[in-house]
Amino acid sequence: MPIPPRRKRILWGAGAALLVVVVAAGILGVGLLRGWFDSSSVEGTTEGFEPEEAPAGRVTAGSWPEFGFDAERSRANPALQLRPPFREEWRFDAGSLLEFPPVIGDGLAVVGTNEGLALGIDVETGRERWRQKLRGRVASSPALAGDLALFTTTRGEVVALRASNGRRVWRRNVGSAVESSPLVVAGSAFIGTLSGRVLRLDARTGGVRWSAPAGGDVKASLALSGPNVVVGDYAGHVTAFRRSDGRVVWRRTSPGERLRGAGRFYGGPAVAYGRVYIGNINGRVIALDADTGEVAWVRVLDDFVYASPAVAGRLIYVGSYDETMYALDAVTGRVRWSFDARERISGSASVIGDVVYVSTLARVPSEGRTFGLDARTGKRLLTFPDGRYSPAVGIDGLLVMTGVRTLYGLTPR
Repeated sequence: MPIPPRRKRILWGAGAALLVVVVAAGILGVGLLRGWFDSSSVEGTTEGFEPEEAPAGRVTAGSWPEFGFDAERSRANPALQLRPPFREEWRFDAGSLLEFPPVIGDGLAVVGTNEGLALGIDVETGRERWRQKLRGRVASSPALAGDLALFTTTRGEVVALRASNGRRVWRRNVGSAVESSPLVVAGSAFIGTLSGRVLRLDARTGGVRWSAPAGGDVKASLALSGPNVVVGDYAGHVTAFRRSDGRVVWRRTSPGERLRGAGRFYGGPAVAYGRVYIGNINGRVIALDADTGEVAWVRVLDDFVYASPAVAGRLIYVGSYDETMYALDAVTGRVRWSFDARERISGSASVIGDVVYVSTLARVPSEGRTFGLDARTGKRLLTFPDGRYSPAVGIDGLLVMTGVRTLYGLTPR
């Protein structure tokens, strides 16, 4: 029997309504899974917090061997007593943009430039000791592995140079651009690629120990987390890989703004207190349990977070495109103090002694500044007339400041 037109309309209407409900439920489920509807800060507790895991630093330090100082990427040596005011001992013009700071070891500051130069600079005099032209830009800090300096390039190469003279020891093409600073642990170097892979290389030979897929493109540097290495990616995931074989131990999708997904991780993590701290360009700074990846807290800032956090004294230091430098409580994520930098902050801060250093990404590069702030209160102690990304590294008696294209050797007055 034919269905009357009116009944057809009723059935079509009911079917359409049911379809809408089903689709909406599906979107809601996917959204909840991906964090689309989680738009607010979440305060943390002491559950899982391990206070004995605080970065201690070294009172006398002759080296700053990799990006972030230590393998956990704390970006801090709170025990090293270097404090403003400073006097300038030397300056070195690198000839092009210095997007990342140098590493220091055996009397040399080793750094890469956006024109693809690897440079070795004497830390006592500021004079160039050697240079080596690499294939592609260097958009990361190198890392020291014994007598080798390991560089990555945007042409997909990992290159080992003899740190003392700059001569090439080995070169490995990993098939995709690399902006990830090498993480050196127990004779291995861990990197991520823009094709979304994480690799473990033999630091002495460049041989590939293992290669594993990440959740998305990896621009950030990996950090050590006990038996694992951990990193964020451009699909909004944070993943812990087992160091020995690359197996995924856990993977967490970032909380994000309503209906806008999980954002992207440009900056890398810092690991301390049994937690992984990392910032997302969707404005979230998150703390994850280092063993399980469970969310410990979320702090929503007012704009992009490109910077990797620094960790010292139970505080997390991170800057934002909202022109503010924040000190967040490592346990709860609460804002302990903030500093108005009056320009965007893109690079990572560093903590040396009881001073946190941060640079501004000024619209006009020559107007960029570096600030030295009291690590406990945020009070300004220093304004330096140069800076753009990650500003300062230090050894005993010497602060090396990174400007737009110039390195400065500063000593306490």
